[in-house]
Amino acid sequence: MGICKLSLSTSFKSPSRGNFLGALAPSLRGRAGGEAAVLFLFSLLFLTSCGTKKTIESPSPVKTVDTSTLKKLDYVRKVYSNATNSKNLVSKIDFTIDAMGKNISVDGKIYMRKDEVIRVVLSPFGLMEVGRVEFTPDYVLVVDRMHKQYVKATYNELSFLKNNGLNFYSLQALFWNELFLPGNDKLTDKLLDKFDAEISTNAQRKVTAKSGNLNFVWDTTSSNGRINAANVAYGTGTANASNASWQYDSFSALGSKQFPAYHAISFASKAVKSNSTMKVNIRMKKLTTDSNWETRSTVSEKYTKVNAEEALKKILQF
Repeated sequence: MGICKLSLSTSFKSPSRGNFLGALAPSLRGRAGGEAAVLFLFSLLFLTSCGTKKTIESPSPVKTVDTSTLKKLDYVRKVYSNATNSKNLVSKIDFTIDAMGKNISVDGKIYMRKDEVIRVVLSPFGLMEVGRVEFTPDYVLVVDRMHKQYVKATYNELSFLKNNGLNFYSLQALFWNELFLPGNDKLTDKLLDKFDAEISTNAQRKVTAKSGNLNFVWDTTSSNGRINAANVAYGTGTANASNASWQYDSFSALGSKQFPAYHAISFASKAVKSNSTMKVNIRMKKLTTDSNWETRSTVSEKYTKVNAEEALKKILQF
């Protein structure tokens, strides 16, 4: 099993909504929130016996099991068992973004349904919607209602997500606070064997995995196996190196499990001009398992479809 080490080290503090809201005029928060939405665009023995012979044979060597390997696998199973059994999650949110010299805060709502959709809707003061980001297994949809335009693309068309191995199921695992391996929509016991874990008595332990140029590190609490942070590093040491970091806090009950109501997300890539870092914080106000909502958004025919580069260029004008 491969062991990796992530180069990104980012600490997050819970945002003060008052500070963000006080720093910007209402019109700027609403408008910038819509623009920020576009940016918010992350893998166990079969024994055979010999035929009986009349002569006495030496016994076959007994295969021994590495105790440390079993301990590591047991711990990975412990971490994996924390995955929530709820299919739906809906909550009002405080959404903040720090990117390109701007610090924006806007109200909104998050909708998630396992294996179907992740949707973030932004609406200042809970009134008019200014934008939404929707992830499905097949595409990413970003709707900019400020300019009546939208971006709809596959994961292979969005280089940052592609480079970080963040297809829908990867992003779903990050949003749902779970382990994942690229190219797999679910983790089986055999796939859990591909993870590595620290064996120690420390309060915090790391679980790691590697897939091609991607290195994964999950920071966990030893006592309960809870995931506190997830980090993805792509092409470390190369010109196109990029990192995605996901911090979790404020765990609350969701069904029979605990779910983090606070997500602090950070993206950085050398492929992006000035190697800038984008930080997004999502604070969920009240977790519910409401299922009475549609899983697909429709876009008005009056909206213009643009590519991601065009949308980003317009955002940079502000």
